[in-house]
Amino acid sequence: MVVSEFVQSVRPLMQKFGIDAPDIRIQAMTLDSRDVSSHVAFVAVKGHSLDGRDFIPQAISLGTPIIFVQADSEQEHGQITMRDHTVLIYLYALPDILSSIAGAFYDYPANKLITTAVTGTNGKTSVVNLISQLKFTLGTRSAAIGTLGSAIYEGPQTDWAESKNANTTPDAIYMQYQLAEFVQQGVAHVAFEASSHALVQGRLAQIKTDVAVFTNLSRDHLDYHGTMEEYAAAKRLLLDQPSVRAAVINGDDHWSKAWIEGAKERGIKTVITGLRSTSEVFEEYQHYCFASDIQYHTNGVIFILHTSWGKAQVKCALLGEFNVYNLLSAVATLLVQGERFSEVIKGIAEVKPVAGRMEVFEFSRAANVVVDYAHTPDALEKALQAVRKHTGAKCWCIFGCGGDRDKGKRPQMATVAEKFADRVVLTTDNARSEDPQTIVADIMKGFDDAAVVGNQPDREQALRYCLNNASPQDLILAAGKGHEAYQIINNHTLDYDERAVIARLQQEYSS
Repeated sequence: MVVSEFVQSVRPLMQKFGIDAPDIRIQAMTLDSRDVSSHVAFVAVKGHSLDGRDFIPQAISLGTPIIFVQADSEQEHGQITMRDHTVLIYLYALPDILSSIAGAFYDYPANKLITTAVTGTNGKTSVVNLISQLKFTLGTRSAAIGTLGSAIYEGPQTDWAESKNANTTPDAIYMQYQLAEFVQQGVAHVAFEASSHALVQGRLAQIKTDVAVFTNLSRDHLDYHGTMEEYAAAKRLLLDQPSVRAAVINGDDHWSKAWIEGAKERGIKTVITGLRSTSEVFEEYQHYCFASDIQYHTNGVIFILHTSWGKAQVKCALLGEFNVYNLLSAVATLLVQGERFSEVIKGIAEVKPVAGRMEVFEFSRAANVVVDYAHTPDALEKALQAVRKHTGAKCWCIFGCGGDRDKGKRPQMATVAEKFADRVVLTTDNARSEDPQTIVADIMKGFDDAAVVGNQPDREQALRYCLNNASPQDLILAAGKGHEAYQIINNHTLDYDERAVIARLQQEYSS
């Protein structure tokens, strides 16, 4: 842990923001009032669902010496009051400057690292993980932050620490803290996921970013952003990160034109990725990374890699066309960072599937099961298409939809499942406060033929149903949970690790 090594006075920290604060030393800052102590400052900001200022009394009772409070008006900015033994400092637009405050406290750790930020609707986790894997094969001490958690990558056995509040991108304080830990542990490169929420909320505002990666954009989080245009604009905020010198952009995506134009306006070097046939000309792009002649096999893919750094045939143990896209983004990132083309090619052969992302569990006497995190219409479509490409038999699909989230995508998920799967089994997926059967009813509105649909609310029973009824040549896609080790039902978090459940079923069905 590094918190004790960043003890400093609040006075010089606040002087950077034009405030004459008292000389009080702190070891850390937190947005969670439950984590405060006599050496930890509490940051009280108004969030999307909770107002941190409501927890000021709790933080005071726990002995925090300092509370940074979000002020409602510019006139309040810089005001300092005392409550019991706690000093309250009021800061206007605190959420917007929190990344700067945390960055100053932890001595701007991103400035001491090579950093890659990955954004997009789907593929962020895979691209971040693939970049870390490739860096590892090249001997670079590399770390990752995202949906899987945070860790220094040390191979398949990497122990991922869950990110604060289980967010795709941690809060502004924890993000700077985690980067500072990585610096102290000798990390040279960090790849992290940049969610649209994090970009809009300024969680990454003062994190120096060397390479920005855009994977794709499809419907998601409209309950937060409202429209696709606003959602797309939120993603493109990544180009405004400090010191972005290169952008890796999926040129095949509908929204890529705005990204390419945005990078050009800012003078950012751009690498275009995508799929092309052998007859097409690649040299129309100054910097490119394309795949052609893709062959799909039961254990992975083979394709020709065309780049402005060189050309080679590559083979890797990844399933699906979208994983080819993910790999291209990762490869382009390393190449634009100056890694040798020949060494990157060697590393591709060692790449392993990401946990819970098109991860295959083989059954000797039943259909194989593919676990994937797909929880949007676009992601589910890509996952099912990938399964189709890797089998000539039937495709079974298990999925549900999250509660208290965008209800409009529920029938869309059904339409996709009916189009690309032979049999569908609906189940529960983080229903949160909603009745799981109400969610199922919403999903059912998107099916034309209810005869292809089964309903098994318990996810393990849904898996057993498919294993008992599918032929050994079929493939079963278990979508939605991926790496997650929990289910949220009635707003209670329950233990449920789908990968562990399937591993247990592997033993049971082979005995």
